[in-house]
Amino acid sequence: MKPAGSEDAAALTQPLVEGAGASGEGAVTAGADLATDDVGYLTQLGLIRGHLAVGYALYQRELPQLSETHMKHPQEEIYASLVPAFNSRGCAGFANDLESLAAAVKARAAQEEVAAIHAGLTANIARCEWSASADDPAVLAKVIENLLRTAAEEYRIGVIDGVIDNLHEYQDAWGFTQVANDWARSAAFADSAGAAAVAAQLRDVIAGLDGLWPSLDPGGSVDGDAARLFGAAARVQIAALPLRN
Repeated sequence: MKPAGSEDAAALTQPLVEGAGASGEGAVTAGADLATDDVGYLTQLGLIRGHLAVGYALYQRELPQLSETHMKHPQEEIYASLVPAFNSRGCAGFANDLESLAAAVKARAAQEEVAAIHAGLTANIARCEWSASADDPAVLAKVIENLLRTAAEEYRIGVIDGVIDNLHEYQDAWGFTQVANDWARSAAFADSAGAAAVAAQLRDVIAGLDGLWPSLDPGGSVDGDAARLFGAAARVQIAALPLRN
């Protein structure tokens, strides 16, 4: 990998989302045929995972009201776009699981019940992921990049001049980054020394973002800027170049 020169350094702080003017969730997969585009498909599933990750974390922290909004979001705004792809790829989907988890959180069910539903839902999402190339390091690196770019867009909405302006989007950015980190630890990267080295770089990049979220409900100001997430996405893109050769 070449050292970052002046052009690379400038790129690190720019929103490199595909499509002029694109922003927000789904921008990085806009126009993708999710039935055939594995990167787009896995990115959308990653966004669902991200919402669920932060919703579940908030419920564990005894913040059910904040958790509830994240549990509803995947069903209302993301899932429908995946249904044709599920049908094409032979995945049964997991709509009932999403509804069950949202209902349990709304009813303030016991932690053990929510944990069991969440575990079952996570397993069903994983089964749908395996209808794509979830064992291809190049595909996963692009998914990680997409998730970080989306996290950057959400963080840019959530935090303005160091002040929490939209708590939900700030939390979403955390969730998407957690999923990116999970994918960077996939066994798919262990198939070759080169892929393993790339994965180590990706994990280091993501680890450097921890300070952006001092907590999931910080209550005021944070010492964070979306440019760090945009920069991380760009560094992932550069680090993953050897996987595409």
